[in-house]
Amino acid sequence: MALRFEASCPDGLCPGWSVILKGQSNSQANKFEINFLCDQDDRIAFHFNPRFTESDIVCNSFLANRWGQEERCTTFPFGTDEPFQIEIDSDEDYFHVHIDDTKIMQYKHRLKELKTISKVQVMNDIDIFSVEITKKYFY
Repeated sequence: MALRFEASCPDGLCPGWSVILKGQSNSQANKFEINFLCDQDDRIAFHFNPRFTESDIVCNSFLANRWGQEERCTTFPFGTDEPFQIEIDSDEDYFHVHIDDTKIMQYKHRLKELKTISKVQVMNDIDIFSVEITKKYFY
């Protein structure tokens, strides 16, 4: 697995922060992933995994040393060699995912301690143009 980007936010990324990634996959792309990680352990609060070979987006959480039940989004707005923008933000209940300004899905939080989500990473078959992390809502 190739790490493409990683950033920490010690005060927590959820709820209320927005991560905007602008990038592109190449014609050889198999998959890439965006992970929202918890501080000081291996929990993944949100795993966003577009799979080009399946034309599917797989989402999940890794908690208590195991993966949960996969949720799949069959809307697949990605094309190879085409630029895209992904925005992931969260409120108290869900992660919301927008691709090129169109909401494609929401994923219910499976982790209760949202403030422990303190890192975002991007991995595998993606060329990143920019990543922006900003406060979206005021709580």
